[in-house]
Amino acid sequence: MLLQNEKKIEGFLTKLPLVHAFKTSFGKESERKILIVKATKGEYSGWGEITAGELPLYNEETISSAILALKEFLFPLALKCGLKPKCFEEQAERFKGNRMAKAGISLALWDLKGKIEGKPLWKLYGGQRKEIPVGVSIGIQRTVDELVERISHFWGEGYLRIKIKIAPEWDREVIRIIRENFPHLPLGVDANSAYNKDDFELLKSLDEFKLLFLEQPLYNNDLYFHSLLRKKINNPVALDESITSARKLEEAYFMGSLSIANIKVGRIGGVREVLKASKFGNDKSLPFFCGGMLESGVGRAHNLHLASLPPFVLPADLSETKRYFHDDVTPEFTFSSPGYISVPQGDGIGVEVFEGKVREKVILSF
Repeated sequence: MLLQNEKKIEGFLTKLPLVHAFKTSFGKESERKILIVKATKGEYSGWGEITAGELPLYNEETISSAILALKEFLFPLALKCGLKPKCFEEQAERFKGNRMAKAGISLALWDLKGKIEGKPLWKLYGGQRKEIPVGVSIGIQRTVDELVERISHFWGEGYLRIKIKIAPEWDREVIRIIRENFPHLPLGVDANSAYNKDDFELLKSLDEFKLLFLEQPLYNNDLYFHSLLRKKINNPVALDESITSARKLEEAYFMGSLSIANIKVGRIGGVREVLKASKFGNDKSLPFFCGGMLESGVGRAHNLHLASLPPFVLPADLSETKRYFHDDVTPEFTFSSPGYISVPQGDGIGVEVFEGKVREKVILSF
């Protein structure tokens, strides 16, 4: 047992099987390896989640690179800062990249701070919503008929928006069939950078389907060509992979590269960056939605608190737990009313983390 002022930080690599395999333009996952951070001060513990994948497909980070960064310089820095989130986030700026690893610690330290101060995170952040509108993101299916069936299922459950993954050979004709079956469905599409500057005409042809947004159609680190595309099409352009910091969000806005921002705490490097991005988005009336990375309940709870901030006006990619996992490491998240999930109201992230389950499912601890 730690004494009152003793401090400790740990990492756990766990594995959770997915209810349904999730396929995008860059790969397919049937299980999710999840890297969880626990920061402890005396009797209080804070939990965070690192959203890196096994391979550098979504971005340059991987689970292996995150573990190395945690061991070598981020855990020592967090301890040097006394597990205080603002100190850690400011000091960690001098280390380039490693945004997902930084974010996992940032989340754990903010959770710890909330528990010590007896406040839910949404209050510490200045959030305003008690319920978050949610949509669902559906991966590439084996057949269009299967996709239509899954859309019908989730729309019937009450989700407020459907997003599908697209890729070359799984785009225009698939969307046309969806529109034939669901002419008024609030529909967004996400390409995960699957297209390039030679595909403008194809992407322009999607205008007829009146999409809520066309998400990250082009290169994962691009702003310029997205700005050109946005001038040529009517569907709103949402950016995901290209927004790697609050500053990149500002650049994208002033370049005219986006209409909507998908904000993920791991991708932009932690809570401090989300708060900076949120202030800018609120000032410019730029709509956000909170993206998902197949998180466990730890990451999902954190996302709900962040999605309570003012610019997050569009349905989030934060589905009910049963959509992803049979056996999560927190209590299940379910609709509080059709299409909405409540922001947890307890201290910190506001939900219990089943540490026994975390340790039971652990592959590696450090």
